[in-house]
Amino acid sequence: MITDTIENLSNYKVIYPEITELIDILKKSDLESLHEKTISNEITLIPIQSKKVSESFDENILEAHKKLMDIHITLNGIDVIAYADVNREVEEYKKYIEADDYALFKSNTIKEIIIPKGYFCIIPNNFAHMALYKGHSDVKKIVVKLRADL
Repeated sequence: MITDTIENLSNYKVIYPEITELIDILKKSDLESLHEKTISNEITLIPIQSKKVSESFDENILEAHKKLMDIHITLNGIDVIAYADVNREVEEYKKYIEADDYALFKSNTIKEIIIPKGYFCIIPNNFAHMALYKGHSDVKKIVVKLRADL
């Protein structure tokens, strides 16, 4: 898990070269104006808004991907992302669905990271995670899906 300010995103393209395309998009467009899922070459941008935790929320369930990884960019509010190591800290709850590239896991060793406005969080696919976790407040964000080459 990596978190930093959006201005420093380019520092991480050495580790994740796929970020280069996102940086190019950020130079040309304003993420605030993005209102629907957008696919651009190798990445997908998904705008999300949430004022409060969903009523169906289960604080022990996290998701993980195999083919893709996420970058969560908080545009407004304060997001809370829960996470646990897929290889050591979770047990399978719902088997991997290849078409949707996700599996669900339960964990009793969940950690939380706070992502305020103007920050991002890179979530490699070796972490099960859940954004908009308990304690988030009035969040507007963009979730970026990109290929996980690691």
